[in-house]
Amino acid sequence: MATGTSNFPHQPIDTYTRLAHLLHSPAPDREALLDRLYEELLTRESRAYAAGWTDALTEARRVRR
Repeated sequence: MATGTSNFPHQPIDTYTRLAHLLHSPAPDREALLDRLYEELLTRESRAYAAGWTDALTEARRVRR
C-alpha cells in the first residue's frame, strides 16, 4: 500500500511495462532471461523494502511530535 511518503514514486504499470519489455526482448538463452528477470525482481523488492522503511520512519516521527 502506498502512503505517498516513499521516495520511489513508481506506478504499478511501470513494473508491468518493464517486465513485458524484458520478456519480449531477445535474450541469448533461457538462463540469461531468467537472470534478467531475477535481477529486476530483486531491484524492485529492494526499492519496496526501502520505501516501507521510509514510510515507517516518517510515521514514527509524525507520532512523536
